[in-house]
Amino acid sequence: MTNNAKIAEIFDSIQGEGPYIGYRQLFIRFCGCNLLCDYCDTEFNNGDLYSVETLLNEVKKYNLEAIHSVSLTGGEPLIQYEFLKEFLPELKKLGVKVYLETNGTLSKALADVIQYVDIISMDFKLDSCAKIGDLYNKHDVFLEQASKAGVETFAKLVFDETIKDFEINECIKLAQKYDIAVILQPKMDGNTIKVSHDKIMETFNCFSEKYHKTRLIGQVHKFFDIR
Repeated sequence: MTNNAKIAEIFDSIQGEGPYIGYRQLFIRFCGCNLLCDYCDTEFNNGDLYSVETLLNEVKKYNLEAIHSVSLTGGEPLIQYEFLKEFLPELKKLGVKVYLETNGTLSKALADVIQYVDIISMDFKLDSCAKIGDLYNKHDVFLEQASKAGVETFAKLVFDETIKDFEINECIKLAQKYDIAVILQPKMDGNTIKVSHDKIMETFNCFSEKYHKTRLIGQVHKFFDIR
C-alpha cells in the first residue's frame, strides 16, 4: 500500500548549520517529531499530505543540478520511515545525494532507509538544554548503526549556560567511539544568541582540549535572515 507523508514545506536554500554550511540544498521538512525539545523553534504540525509520486514531481520542479543534496529535515523525518522506504529509492534515481537531519533516537527506522542515505547530521540532545532526559544510550545505538553502514556522520550539539561537565564527557565518549565530528551550536532565540561569550568559549575550550574534532559553528542562515 502506498504511504503518504505530511510535509510542512519544500524549499531551495543554503545549509546554515554544521560542516556543510553554505552549501545549496533542497529542503523537505517533514511534520511531527518523537521529541519535544525546549529550544525547538520549528513549526511542523501544519502541512500537506504527499504521496511518493506527488513529492517526486514537486522535487523535479527544482534545478537539481545546482544543489549539493536533498535535506530531509523536520521535525523528525524518521518517524515517517514507511514513506521514506518507498520515496528514497525513487529519489536516488534522480542522481541526488540524501542528507538526513535527525535527532538520533530512532535506530530501527534508520535501519530501514540507511542504504539510501549519504550524509547523517545527528543531534546530541542534552537534558540541560533540551529538557527531555538523557539520550546517550539511544544515540550510541544509532551511531553504531550509522558506523557499520559506513555512512558519513557528524553530530550537532545545542548548548546553553547550564551545560554540565558530565554531558560534555558523555558526548565526547560517543564522538571518540565512532570517530565523528562534533559541531557546537550555541542556543538561539530567533536571531539572538542566548549564551554569553564567556560560556561559549569555555564550552568550546573544554570540548576541544579533550576532542580535536570539535568545531564551533552557529546558525548562519539566521544571520542572513533566510530559512
